[in-house]
Amino acid sequence: MKIGRLRVDPSLFEVRFAAGCDTRRCAAACCRGGVWLDTAERDRVVAHAELVQRVMDPGQPRDPRHWFSRRVVADADFPSGRAAHTRVRGGRCVFLDGARRCVLQKASLAAGNGLQLKPYFCTAFPITIDHGALMLDDEDYRDGQPCCGATRGGPLTVFDVCRKELRHVLGRLGLSRLRRMAVRNRRNRAPC
Repeated sequence: MKIGRLRVDPSLFEVRFAAGCDTRRCAAACCRGGVWLDTAERDRVVAHAELVQRVMDPGQPRDPRHWFSRRVVADADFPSGRAAHTRVRGGRCVFLDGARRCVLQKASLAAGNGLQLKPYFCTAFPITIDHGALMLDDEDYRDGQPCCGATRGGPLTVFDVCRKELRHVLGRLGLSRLRRMAVRNRRNRAPC
């Protein structure tokens, strides 16, 4: 199954979530170990360092040279084909404040002019693209998270919990197409 250039992992249609699961209840479990972002996103953050620094907590590193690892990897899932990683300090991404909120998101909101500093895949989480396949991030730390933890036999679907994230990745038309694919998938799996 494909949407545009993306393959769709069938498990996306099968995953279930607990009642009350909502990505707006983010507990920041996903970004404690830092995050991968396109090098163009990294460069945009550094270009707006002063804005980011203004919304940081006192204990967060202010020097942009301490925000990202020097290592850059080739990764076709990123628009430029190159990805960088945020550094980790005190057991969490350098951009998580004391309340476990993303200062890049806070800086974007503070700018108020449509500036987007929060990385694409952070906004999409727990939806991800891995080797050209649209899927749910499969990290073990999500289990039982109130924001995005999959639960065997839960009453909610990926469309219930991740509608905003799917629309971010696919757009309105792509999300409609994905919903139709899910219906076809359900019909094909129904017992005779």
